[in-house]
Amino acid sequence: MDSVTQALVRDFVESHALTGLPADKQFEHFAAYSVVSSHYTEDFDTSDLVVGDGQDLNVDAFAVKVNGRLADDADYIDDVLALNGYLDAEFIIVQAKSSSTFDGSAIIALGDNLVNEIFSDAQKLPLNDDVRKLIEIKERILQNASRLKDNPVCRVYYVCTGNWTEDAYLVEAIKRKRQDLLDTNLFSEVIFEPLGARQIQALYRATKTSISREVKFEKLITLPTIDGVSASYLGVLPVKEFLKLLVDDDGDIIKSVFVDNVRDFQGENPVNADIAKTITDGLFDQFVLRNNGITVVARDIRVTSSQYVLEDYQIVNGCQTSHVIFANQHLITGDLFVPIKLIHTISDDVAQSIIKSTNKQTNVEENDLLALTQFQRDLEDYYAGVSGDTKLFYERRAKQYASNGAIEKSRIVTIGNQLKCYASMFLDSPNQASRYQGTLLKTVKDRVFQSYHKPEAYFVAALAAYRFEIALRKLTNEERDIRPFKYFLLYAFRSRFEQEEFPGAGGKKVAAYSNALKDHLTDTSKAKLAFDEAVLIVREALAGSRLPVARDSAKSRPLVEEVKRVATLRRATALPPTTTGGKV
Repeated sequence: MDSVTQALVRDFVESHALTGLPADKQFEHFAAYSVVSSHYTEDFDTSDLVVGDGQDLNVDAFAVKVNGRLADDADYIDDVLALNGYLDAEFIIVQAKSSSTFDGSAIIALGDNLVNEIFSDAQKLPLNDDVRKLIEIKERILQNASRLKDNPVCRVYYVCTGNWTEDAYLVEAIKRKRQDLLDTNLFSEVIFEPLGARQIQALYRATKTSISREVKFEKLITLPTIDGVSASYLGVLPVKEFLKLLVDDDGDIIKSVFVDNVRDFQGENPVNADIAKTITDGLFDQFVLRNNGITVVARDIRVTSSQYVLEDYQIVNGCQTSHVIFANQHLITGDLFVPIKLIHTISDDVAQSIIKSTNKQTNVEENDLLALTQFQRDLEDYYAGVSGDTKLFYERRAKQYASNGAIEKSRIVTIGNQLKCYASMFLDSPNQASRYQGTLLKTVKDRVFQSYHKPEAYFVAALAAYRFEIALRKLTNEERDIRPFKYFLLYAFRSRFEQEEFPGAGGKKVAAYSNALKDHLTDTSKAKLAFDEAVLIVREALAGSRLPVARDSAKSRPLVEEVKRVATLRRATALPPTTTGGKV
């Protein structure tokens, strides 16, 4: 491996707390992060993508994008269908080798296994649990083929640290394996791409830069001076210029520019169908009159003549219009202008007030605006006040720490992660935590992120998740079967080590209660003992409930009760923590 790639891998490994992994696994995580980040701009944990060793069918990592989000398991498909009513799927498969040569036999074996095993109706070769999860997701998607907007896209990457020289044998091998995948008739498009050192270096570097686009904005007026706003404009933008804000280099819609929008795309509902009809009927000149417009907030805008460079921008209102335009862009043959409100501000208060106000003009549930509440600000402030080895960073605004290389990425807690950790540990819902975030939130919305809640319980749940995630990464391949139960480990920890019943996040005693739990997590040695105890409890509960140590069991409600019983018994008998990470 060349020295530049080594330096980038080292940077990634240190910032994601993966230094304890063998060098080959570090490179697999690095390759998975770099490749998937080029197609998915929100946060994710590579530990959920990298496949365990043995019976992996040459797949080192995979991700399945469904409606713009990463699917955790097959049940995620059902949640997305219930919310959106349609499926838009994309498979990303990675084989990563730290060697400096492109191995033709490995490329061929990967292609053969994808066609004959993973994307086949039946599997003949042994599979590990991670590959089985990929197949289960694939099967659930295909079971709902009638709800697909189009056949899935399949992206396959062979990554190594050599130089790609267009070797004729390798080019032909890749061409044939790509065609084999196309011949399955499962995919609307197949990309089979070799990535050498220069390509993977470029992809990793791209993860550290904020999004920037240049558009030609001629038809606009400058609005009067507004307190907290550097500049603001009102006008119309030609659809070709507007699409520059929406589309990445691969022609995919950039999901990250909608993170601050309170709603995801709602699918083909009556309102969106009406927007689309203006386009399909060819009424391009009327679009600007019929549409309420798009609001874009940027943290930096540079202007040269009619050229506007937008840095770190968000489309805070107009998600539905944007997706409809993107989906129907091939039908737009005439002049279509999009009404635009463009705001340059670095003030979070101003940005959040704009988001809230513009979205209150449409039918948006108050619950969808939780990210903008005072509680979220207070929780962020509480995290900021913590120092030392228990320091975590609460990411109230998406990607707010992305450019800070000094922060260990695994210490960043997103709102979604906070929701799952808190619901698992304190709302007795570890069996639901792996569900689609919107579905989970609907289930617990009246018991989470309330204005009267105090922050301590939220923080200790996130701290336990951080400590346990580090411990999970150090397990051997044989011990990884406990990973699907990571949310049950949080519930087991709370049930075993709490000194009294949880008083509720708004209770007067919640600070003392939470600090007692935090005492078991103050350093890595204490946290390891707590983790090992939690693993033992979950394994005993699985044995007691006669459930298999398998992913499906992680959704079992009876397992929640059994974990509670085992943990309570061990707490009552005051059995000391026992180091046990492996199988029973």
